[in-house]
Order: sequence, then C-alpha cells, then structure tokens
Amino acid sequence: MNTPKSYSLSKYLSSVQRLVQEKIPPVWVHGVISQINIRGRACYIDLSEYEEGDVKPVAVLSLFIFTSELSLLNAKLASLAQPFTLAKDLKVSLLLQAGFYIPQGRFQARIIDIDPNYTLGELALTRQKIIKKLQTENLINRNKALPFSAMPMRVGLISAEGSAAYNDFVSSLEKSQFAFDISFISAKMQGQETENSVLKALGELQQIADLDVICIVRGGGSKADLNYFDSDSIARAIALAKVPVLTGIGHEIDQSIADLVAWQACITPTECAQLLLRRCTESWLALESIIDDIGSSARQKLQVSHNILAQIIAKFSATLPRRLHIEHLNYERNVLGLKQGSRKILEWHQMQLLPYPSRLHNLVKGSFAQTDLKLKLLEQKLKSLDPQEVLRRGYSLSTINGKIPQANQAKVGDELITRYFWGEIKSKVQ
Repeated sequence: MNTPKSYSLSKYLSSVQRLVQEKIPPVWVHGVISQINIRGRACYIDLSEYEEGDVKPVAVLSLFIFTSELSLLNAKLASLAQPFTLAKDLKVSLLLQAGFYIPQGRFQARIIDIDPNYTLGELALTRQKIIKKLQTENLINRNKALPFSAMPMRVGLISAEGSAAYNDFVSSLEKSQFAFDISFISAKMQGQETENSVLKALGELQQIADLDVICIVRGGGSKADLNYFDSDSIARAIALAKVPVLTGIGHEIDQSIADLVAWQACITPTECAQLLLRRCTESWLALESIIDDIGSSARQKLQVSHNILAQIIAKFSATLPRRLHIEHLNYERNVLGLKQGSRKILEWHQMQLLPYPSRLHNLVKGSFAQTDLKLKLLEQKLKSLDPQEVLRRGYSLSTINGKIPQANQAKVGDELITRYFWGEIKSKVQ
C-alpha cells in the first residue's frame, strides 16, 4: 500500500503564499477604515464593507503597511490641494497586494497605494450630506440668531493648552484695557481625538453660567486636521450652544462645517480675539458718546433754567421794594386795628363784669344765713337727743352692768340701776 506524500506545515503554507502572490495581481479595493493601529515598524488597518443602515460589516479584511511606506503615503496626501490623513471611518480606495502570513496561517494584504480622488469625493459627498441635513433641521443659522453681548468679556475658550493659538488669543485680550474673564478648557485640536475632545470641552463650558461667548481656536497646523471640524457632532454642538460661538480654526480659503454654523468664523485665533476687542471698544465708545450727549443735554437744560431763574429774579427784584412797602403798611394797619379792637373788647368785658361783685356778695351772704339757720336747727335736734335732756323730760334709763338689757336678758338676782334726772335707784330682779 502506497503511503500518501506528506508536507510539513511550513512548506504547505509557503506554497499557499507563493500561489497567492503569483495568481492574485495587485487590485484596487474600496471600503471604510474601521480600525487603525501602529505597532513597531508596521501599521495595521481593518478595511470593512457595510450595507446601508447596518452597523455590522458584511466583510472585513486585515491590511498592513510598513511605517516607512506609510510616511511616504501621508506625505503624498499632505501635498494635495485638499489634504487628509488615514483615519478611522474614512472611506478609501487602496491598491492591495494579496499575501499570506505564514506565522499565523492567515490571508493578509499589503497596502501599496491609495487613490486620493476617491476619498476626496467621498469626503465632499459626506460633507454635503451633513450640510444638507443641518439645513433641513434649521441648524445652519441657529447660533447666528443668538444676540451677541455688547461687552463680551466673560469668554469660554477651547484650545490646546500651551499652543501658539492659545497664547496668541490670550495675550491679545490681556494686552487690552478690558478685564476679560476667560474660562479655559483644554482640548485636542488635531488627530483622531479631536471630535470627542472638543465635544467634551463644549459640554463643560455649557455648564458655566453667565458666559457671553465661546471661542474655539487652533493654530495653522496641517490642513488635513481641518477635516475633523467637518464633524456632524461638533457642528450640532456649536449650533445648539446657548451662547454665540466664534471659531478661529481655519485658513483663508478653507472653511469647515464648524465655521459654517458658528456665529462668526475667523481665520486665526488673533482675529478671533480682535473681534471681541473691537466689539467691546465700539460699545465703550458708544457708551461714552451717550454719556457726553446726556451731559451736553443736561448743561443746556441747566442753562435754560438758569436764564429763566435770572429773569424771575430780575422781575421780582424790580417789584420787591414796592411790594414790601405795601405789606409794611398792611402790617401797621393790622397792628393798629388789633390794638383798638383789643381795647374795645376789654372795655366791653369790664362793663359786663361791673354788677357781678355786689351780686356775688349778696349771693354769698344769703347762702351763709341759710346755712347758719340749718346749723341752729340741727343743734337743737342734737340737744333734744342728749340723755340728760331726755331724763329732764321725765324719762328713766335702766341698765344691768352698764348696758341696757332686753326684757328676756334680765336674770334673777341681777342688779338693775335705774337713772332719773334727779338721781338713781338700785334694785334686784326677783
């Protein structure tokens, strides 16, 4: 019996690798970058295909490119009129060389080149979809419709801490005559963390009460990094902000969707700061003008009032001596009349009082005579009630132990003393 020929695993996989490389030529493949990681000397990318409305991919392919080749590829992308970088969720068309990775026994393709026109077309299409959706939801001009403070001095700032953009913005405000109050939240302004970082910073600033404005600023940097500000999420957060949002993230030609929905888009951080300074300066000058107008109007009114008062004083001064003379004559006439009237009143009252003394004397005399008569009658009554007078009239008074007893109080043997006007008789009760 013939034994079948057997190959070692490495030889078998090497044969598969050679067959794949010989039989499958390089081809263009498009999809969405769902994962990207750099480890050591290679960059590993997962290219996925999705059906419309489904978040689960229908196909996934693992790709790799050496970091040296990736640097050349990024340099090519950076030199474009509208540059971009390879990043997650980016739609790309890549030239792939089929390969087989023997240590893991799996199919793996290597990235040879990229078609930037495909990606730019997809970016433009995605951008237009986002803009159209924002327009449909009336979000493009929502932030622009917010009232802008006349003195926007409470400023929320989003930028990379310590960056040139941060320093330019802050130094411009600090050099001014106005005392700006800056609430700063640091955020990533480039790279794949830009979207989440900026959204987090916007959320934190929304919690601060009494902010007048929010400013998002970044330096020149790579034009490719502007693509991160074409984010639908960032645009919505700006549009729905409670205060005006100013951006200073772009270039003279390029405008991101974030710039499109902001209250005002500035080219540089310095220009953004200058807008605030100009607003404050214009308001301050307008206030000074109003104050000057009020002062001028007040001075005019005071002058008119002064003139009227002077006329009144002049007129009053001309008539005052005559008026004083008339009032003086009236005063003397009233004093004289008061003296004469008072004398007549006193004389009349004196005449009325003349008969009163004799009448009062007679009245008092009569009253005393009546009182004396009453007293004499009372005296006679009192004398008639005197016990001696009673005894004189023939009455007697019997007592027991010095008291006048009642009939039932007398006891046998009690000594009874009976007094008469001429003397007394002692007797005993039987």
